[in-house]
Amino acid sequence: MKYKKTEIGQQAFKEQSKNLSAKQRTALIMIDGKKDVSELYTMLAAVGVTSEDINNLIDLGYIEEVAGSDSATAAAVPATSAEAAGSGAVKEPVAEEAQQERYKKAYPVACKLTSSLGLRGFRLNLAVEGAGSYRDLVEIAPKIREAVGDEKYAELHKALKGQ
Repeated sequence: MKYKKTEIGQQAFKEQSKNLSAKQRTALIMIDGKKDVSELYTMLAAVGVTSEDINNLIDLGYIEEVAGSDSATAAAVPATSAEAAGSGAVKEPVAEEAQQERYKKAYPVACKLTSSLGLRGFRLNLAVEGAGSYRDLVEIAPKIREAVGDEKYAELHKALKGQ
């Protein structure tokens, strides 16, 4: 998935809108419609920009998804091995609306798990903070499971499955 500035976003940036925090201004500079969201989040995490900042830019209408970007064309994403692990595996595709709900539940759990790892989990924590979608979290999930163990991972697994 890729994001681009809207006309409103470009205008707000040029006029130095008071609706923009310093982090959001930085994000607007970096958002060009060419960088994949995972690449973008990795770069922005270094300056403290979070997915919440990006979501605020979307809510304000300052950025939008680029038409035809990979996840914009996919209405549903098949379950991955991270979801299939354990009992009650999700095997059907997950609708986009369900993905958003699962992401909202799973993201704080993933942050809690990776931040508890300290310096050992620093890069993994950055990857989680850069995860801007359900698909991104699902891709990172096996690494989180490996780092924290099955017992602690169970909470994230449930959130990713929508339980």
